[in-house]
Amino acid sequence: MTKSVFAVAVTALTLSSVAGASTLYETVTIDFDDQAGGIPPVQTDGMFSPHATFSTESGHVLLIFSGAGVVGGSNPNVLTAAESTTASSYDSDIYVDFAVPVQNFSLDILSDNDSGMIANLLITHSGGTDMLDVFGNGDFSDPIPTDLTQFTDVTRLELVHITDEFGLSMDNLVFDVPVPAPAGAVMFSLAGIAAMRRRR
Repeated sequence: MTKSVFAVAVTALTLSSVAGASTLYETVTIDFDDQAGGIPPVQTDGMFSPHATFSTESGHVLLIFSGAGVVGGSNPNVLTAAESTTASSYDSDIYVDFAVPVQNFSLDILSDNDSGMIANLLITHSGGTDMLDVFGNGDFSDPIPTDLTQFTDVTRLELVHITDEFGLSMDNLVFDVPVPAPAGAVMFSLAGIAAMRRRR
């Protein structure tokens, strides 16, 4: 099992108005690249981010696989799941539970070998739960960009019903989370100062 401190990548600050109240959001990226991975993959407990908890089916294992560049991800790592650390097919479900509802969610699905429908995504959000089909392009090295920004207040993602020959992996989860009020005020002030300096 591996557990390490997760480094939050803040790429942008946005100010949004929800129900008449202004909320500051930060953009977070989870790319698994700060985790211990390998070939064969290294088991992880999925508890490495303050923003999301990763899990899989009962009795199965989450794995950090190195070699992301080969399957179109960000080097070095991707996340996958299997029945065991010695499995040859990585087709177990992957679940993502967010600590707070997130906005503007996207991710890359990787490692597909087959064409046609190869899996489903279940997205739990403010309007309920939707199921989307995942279509493979038959190119192991070509990622499947998955844009879920149409869903608001996403609390859970499930990658399920994987039929791809050798399974799938995921990488580059990007989403917006609300900044707590005191921290948000400070960050918004700093962003304003930085903008004024750039104008000068």
